[in-house]
Amino acid sequence: MPTRYDQQFRRIARSLSSLELMRASGDDVAESSAELVLDKDVGRRFLDFYGDQGLRLALERYGIQGALARRGYPETTLITRTGDDRHALFVEADVDGTRERLIELVVRRDHLVPHLAAQGLPALRDHYRVLTIDWLLLRHPRGRFSAERPRLPGQDAPGLGIGWRVMSMLARVVARLELDGMVTVAEYLHNAEHYAREMPCFDPVHHGRLRALLDLLRAEHELDTAQASWAMEWGLVRTRADDAVLRWRGELMVATEDDSLRAYLDSPMHAELAESARKAHRLWLDRAAFDARWASECATLTGENAPGGS
Repeated sequence: MPTRYDQQFRRIARSLSSLELMRASGDDVAESSAELVLDKDVGRRFLDFYGDQGLRLALERYGIQGALARRGYPETTLITRTGDDRHALFVEADVDGTRERLIELVVRRDHLVPHLAAQGLPALRDHYRVLTIDWLLLRHPRGRFSAERPRLPGQDAPGLGIGWRVMSMLARVVARLELDGMVTVAEYLHNAEHYAREMPCFDPVHHGRLRALLDLLRAEHELDTAQASWAMEWGLVRTRADDAVLRWRGELMVATEDDSLRAYLDSPMHAELAESARKAHRLWLDRAAFDARWASECATLTGENAPGGS
């Protein structure tokens, strides 16, 4: 998963030993420390590997904690919950006397079992060991929505702007745990557009559908990321064949350094099937309805009606 942090984070990963990352808190952690680690499931490590001190070290070394400090959160609390297959990590901070959640991450070790048999696609193994991202939320409660950064579907606060830093750190988790890749399903169109830069859809037909949507909304109608996602959320994209509303449906997206998965995703046949699906999805946007809805919602989405809004 080669992001702009890739080489830097690979160097950082080499400098971190497994022993450091597995370290858990103990008597050497002062109770009065401003940066607390609250272990809700004492005795079990995050992803059955990372200790709480190791997680804090990783957040510091990969620049997550520094990025939070620059955004107004110099002191944070890290909470882990590891009671079942899903492992949760939360980062919280005090904001004007209120405890606010900055990061929510829910992941699990999982298996990807391919069921595709299209002719010409490279052969795949029966299963792959993967890290599944069930949930990732990055909140900046001190931030404000604006015309340049309007509210996106699902948001109650602006994002932190550290998404690729977090994803790059998770790629190093995949490597550390010797997994074959990382998978997720995007909840909204804007998430899928963001992920698709480095994480193609596993199914080429679904990848083609995503490209058809972005062609329509981003290229043809020149909507920005927020507008395109709201157009989908408001049910304003329709199919030309039967004029049915096309609702957003997230599909499996994959980041991997495994040779066979990489060969499959990069294969000419995967690209050919995706292109065929893109052309087959004949879509249109109810632009008049979108313009009217955007005009009526714009003040709320850009924060102009909120206290302190522009």
